[in-house]
Amino acid sequence: MKPNIPSSVGKKMTLEEAQELARRDKRRLLLMGGAAIAMAVFYVVARTSEEKQDTDGSLALPAGQNVEVPRESPIVTIPFDQADLLANIRDDTPEARLNVSNEALTALLYYAKLLTRRNYEALGIEDLDESRCNAIANDPDSARVAPLRARGQVEAYSTRQRAGVKFTEFYGTLALDGGGHAHFAFTTPPEVAPEIGGYLMVEGVLVQMLRSETLNGFVDAPLIASRTAISSTPSTVLLDSQALRLALFEGVKDDEIENVSGLPREHLDQLLLYARERLETENWEEATELNNQALNGILQGGEAFRGIPFRIPVSGNLGAWTERADENGLRLDTMTHGWIGNFSWTGATGVIQWIAPFDQPELDQRYGGARLVTAKGYFFKNIYYLKQDQSPHRAPLFVLSEVTPFIPVHDPTPSYIMYGVLGVTALMIALVFFLLRRDKKAAEQLRQDFMRRRKARAENKQANAETS
Repeated sequence: MKPNIPSSVGKKMTLEEAQELARRDKRRLLLMGGAAIAMAVFYVVARTSEEKQDTDGSLALPAGQNVEVPRESPIVTIPFDQADLLANIRDDTPEARLNVSNEALTALLYYAKLLTRRNYEALGIEDLDESRCNAIANDPDSARVAPLRARGQVEAYSTRQRAGVKFTEFYGTLALDGGGHAHFAFTTPPEVAPEIGGYLMVEGVLVQMLRSETLNGFVDAPLIASRTAISSTPSTVLLDSQALRLALFEGVKDDEIENVSGLPREHLDQLLLYARERLETENWEEATELNNQALNGILQGGEAFRGIPFRIPVSGNLGAWTERADENGLRLDTMTHGWIGNFSWTGATGVIQWIAPFDQPELDQRYGGARLVTAKGYFFKNIYYLKQDQSPHRAPLFVLSEVTPFIPVHDPTPSYIMYGVLGVTALMIALVFFLLRRDKKAAEQLRQDFMRRRKARAENKQANAETS
């Protein structure tokens, strides 16, 4: 039996069918070439955008340029508009300094109620020390209403209620950190009542030189009018590694779900100062790398790791910001806070929180901060925080000496491969167009030959018919 062969097999293809088949092949090749070109263009654009983000986005501050990241909008200074009252102050002799100019004091206490920390910074506030006290004592008129910041130990503290004044006044004297003394007056009581021997920070404006009695006798010092006082601490003293670890072991406890103790100010300041001063001298090569095993060990019990140096490998910058610092023993106005995450930390937590005694605006992702960082620092304690779903979660808190933006080294191999594919594709398209053009010419020549032979046969047939 003969095999069942389709009728199309062996059928002679007409010229029109051959031309239609060539057109279909041409369309397929054009579509395939266009798709390859589109893929190559998409890859080039994607790589260009990624490289631009790595260079311009990961490091927002160009090297060698002093760029300031604005954290707050500018603020307008508030002038004191009762200067005529200042002319009545008499404090040029020890006897005159025994009396307070009540009218000027009342006006300046009301004025101080209007001033915030940012107002004082805009006015150019100065820290009060012994040399500044001496300069004011020699010429108090030139320093009247000058913005001053005083920190020190309380030597005297009292209150009074003057007739005709709506608010209670709080008075006291500080033995300043930088030597000398300062008297203060404010109207809003602090959260914790000051005690003799305690530490306070007072920001205000100068009223006059005042001679007032303390437990150690009469003291001539500047009188500062302020809104309130803030609890402070003595200046932090740098400890060696053994003394620091002992202090942290005795004074710092990890947070527990039933006992969140917060951050002990004194011990946090000790570690912040240590981290800042030991950046260049610490042997970071021998420091433990914060891998998954080390992180899980810290979470299980932080006592053995407190104050230990760690190297944090390349990790994700989950957010970093510089904010105004609470009153601290380092006398820092701002500190940087942030979060770091790593996919290799697969235990109880994949993130750590950190705080650092420096400003580093290139980490702030609101201004194109680095996406990847490495860091060096010291473990402080385990803390609890609330996740986005408001559930409590535990994470280690580190005090960092350094945070460095990490820029991955670009591997050009995939780009070279794609450029090669693009070049070969372009070459194939050009070759296809050449072959199609050649075939088109050959087909046209074949068609003309076919038409010529047909015409010749028709003429021969007609001539034979006439002959017959």
